[in-house]
Amino acid sequence: MTFPAQFELAALDGTNGFTLNGIDSDDFSGESVSSAGDVNGDGIDDLIIGASGANPNGRNSAGQSYVVFGRHDGFNSSLNLSGLNGSNGFAINGIETGDSSGKSVSSAGDVNGDGIDDLIIGATLADPDGRFAAGQSYVVFGKNGGFGSSLELSSLNGSNGFAINGINPFDTSGTSVSSAGDINGDGIDDLIIGAPYANPNGRSTAGQSYVVFGKNGGFSSSLDLSSLNGSNGFTINGINADDGSGFSVSGAGDINNDGVDDLIIGARNADPNGIGGAGQSYVVFGKNGGFSSSLNLSSLNGSNGFTINGINTYDASGVSVSSAGDINGDGIDDLIIGAYRADPSGKSYAGQSYVVFGKNGGFGSRLSLSSLNGSNGFTIDGINPFDNSGVSVSGAGDINGDAIDDLIIVAPGAGKSYVVFGSHGGFSSTLDMSSINGVNGFVVNKINDLDSSITSVSSARDINGDNIDDLIIGSPNTNPDGRLDAGQSYVVFGSSTISTNITLTVSPGGVTENGTTNMVYTFTRTGNTSSALNNVRFTVGGTATFNSDYTQTGA
Repeated sequence: MTFPAQFELAALDGTNGFTLNGIDSDDFSGESVSSAGDVNGDGIDDLIIGASGANPNGRNSAGQSYVVFGRHDGFNSSLNLSGLNGSNGFAINGIETGDSSGKSVSSAGDVNGDGIDDLIIGATLADPDGRFAAGQSYVVFGKNGGFGSSLELSSLNGSNGFAINGINPFDTSGTSVSSAGDINGDGIDDLIIGAPYANPNGRSTAGQSYVVFGKNGGFSSSLDLSSLNGSNGFTINGINADDGSGFSVSGAGDINNDGVDDLIIGARNADPNGIGGAGQSYVVFGKNGGFSSSLNLSSLNGSNGFTINGINTYDASGVSVSSAGDINGDGIDDLIIGAYRADPSGKSYAGQSYVVFGKNGGFGSRLSLSSLNGSNGFTIDGINPFDNSGVSVSGAGDINGDAIDDLIIVAPGAGKSYVVFGSHGGFSSTLDMSSINGVNGFVVNKINDLDSSITSVSSARDINGDNIDDLIIGSPNTNPDGRLDAGQSYVVFGSSTISTNITLTVSPGGVTENGTTNMVYTFTRTGNTSSALNNVRFTVGGTATFNSDYTQTGA
């Protein structure tokens, strides 16, 4: 299978992907989606889906998350999340009424250093120790040997995972969660958690983000974010009141190519250069040798990170941020930032997304998104007014098997997602989504007019074990089997778009019976040579016996 210019989610049939159906009305499954890494240690990647409105054990809106295991032997066209039984995946149940666990979900990488990937789940409205809506996040450790059909987040005890407690009422920590890669260079993955309504240094809703370092040797059953002291993690403080920094957070890969992972934080309400609501994003460079207990985003100076400024009033750049992998094939990781309220070419709220290329040699203290020119990155323009493209952005892994990373962008107002293929050949300063044609990417279309709620996207890594990355798309307001807002998610399998070409040369042009000259047939492959060459059929005039008149070498 290669990708057409337009890919229909209605056409998912198990061979090209599958649908995951939410359980009950108002669950909003698919509100958040992510790869889970390989959480059960079977060598195949898994995925995780959040449903913050679910009511596990009768607890209204405690929220649930669902882990679906990858498998080599294929999937049916649809999977009901109610059918997860421990062998094909499991449910993760929120604790208290109104917690909204599953509001954000992500792979945590391997945060405890046991060689198996872990998970992180955010519950933005949880009330740790009675602190109303301070928020909690939960790390669930991966393990060999399987899981039961469900896991209670209340059962996390340090050996199977741990809870991370927000600091103050209304901080809403866990609004965004992500692996941070290995930001301190100790060989163990770290975490980042966003709390956009926190009030650092008395600045109302400036927002905070928190990095929790991974470690060998285990964790206690809970960790208070107020205890981060530089040795176990650190706090990142927003700049101005109402910025909302931490609304989006992500690992950034290694954008400055120094061998240590970096991270990115979005502040969609920030006012760079006095431009109200243009938004800012902040890249914090990883480093060997540790961090202080806190870092002020106002201190980023090019050596420790840099600030990325939105362009126009109310663009809301930084509403979504992600690593883009290496989309231009230069060996250095890149970034993608969404601005869902931008007005490209005067189209109100069509939305824009921005790719910032990584590079050797450092960055200045500030980068304006208006300066992207094709050499340092490029802009991706939404098509129609109120498409809101960029509300969710993500690296897509390498979905077309050409060995260059790709990316995906949601436009919920259009009910579409747009995959942009990476390229060695460079990019112009601007890519209009209307120009996506199957060669430079493809469009993923909603199922019907009621399915306009596609709001989350992520790479699923390789969930079907074919060595090509896959995608997951979440649509929390879809109504499977008439269950209003139960939500659906869709996995689209990756497929190589690079064909194999075979040429045949014969030398010499002919031989005689019992002659002394061998006739050599040479098959040459170009294009995709990653798989074995099977079932090549050819004919030769005359009669010849294998291993008597001719032999074969190679494959």
